[in-house]
Amino acid sequence: MSQSTNILRACVATLALSMVAGCAQQAAQPAWQPPPATEATSPELTGAWYQVYFDTNSVAINARGQMIVKNVAYVVANNSATRVTVIGKTDRVGAPSANMALAQKRADAVRDALTAAGVPAARIDTSWTGESRPQVATRDDASEPRNRVVDITVVKETP
Repeated sequence: MSQSTNILRACVATLALSMVAGCAQQAAQPAWQPPPATEATSPELTGAWYQVYFDTNSVAINARGQMIVKNVAYVVANNSATRVTVIGKTDRVGAPSANMALAQKRADAVRDALTAAGVPAARIDTSWTGESRPQVATRDDASEPRNRVVDITVVKETP
């Protein structure tokens, strides 16, 4: 029994040392670096979908939304075969006609931010649905932050 215990201890010690050595070897490897951007490796978000959220009754783009706009603009500016679709939405608080106008203003704000960041206006398709196509179904007059949004989709143009 004593010999079995010694063998087991030796196996555990060997396994522990192997694991430590493996971790040390992993740590010594350089971190992965992306290849430099070239025509063949230019940014590619085609088919990507993003959402910019808004506060109640607001058209102001927050810091997170600005970051999304900048990322989308970078990709589109570096890939002439892309288009951007922008769709404004609202929650169900307020009158449907007021929500439609608010959704249009939100979509226009995101479109304007994209053009200010370098995306040609001719490559942006803008529309709005107001409260008619919510991400989360709610009752009338329900405040739902996930429905106060502009959807942005980057797609490849077909030749």
